[in-house]
Formats: sequence, C-alpha cells, structure tokens
Amino acid sequence: MFRRDSKTGEEIAHRVTTPEGRTFITATNAQFWEDTAGHKVEEVRGHTHPRGIGFVVDRTTEQ
Repeated sequence: MFRRDSKTGEEIAHRVTTPEGRTFITATNAQFWEDTAGHKVEEVRGHTHPRGIGFVVDRTTEQ
C-alpha cells in the first residue's frame, strides 16, 4: 500500500493536516493534498502496524 524507500526499507507516507486541524496519514500522492487549499502535507517514514491497524510514524522527513 505504501511506497518503500529502496535504500532504508522504510515505508513512505504523508501526514496531512486539514484547515480544521484534523490530521491523518495517507499513501495518496502528496501533490493531491498540496493542490487542495489549506492542507499542510509532511512526508513521514515508518511502518505498517504488525496487526494491520494503522501506520506507525518513526520520523518526519525534510522535503
């Protein structure tokens, strides 16, 4: 579901913050959210939770 960095093995996701302040993690292309007015997008690295109940953010990257 998430892209994987071939060098580090980390999964790549995006943390999106809406204008209302809600935050969620998505595998959707960052450009999609950046084109939506008022949304803040950060690239994050981590892994899918072993029980399949979400994405665990290990670190935020500088874009």
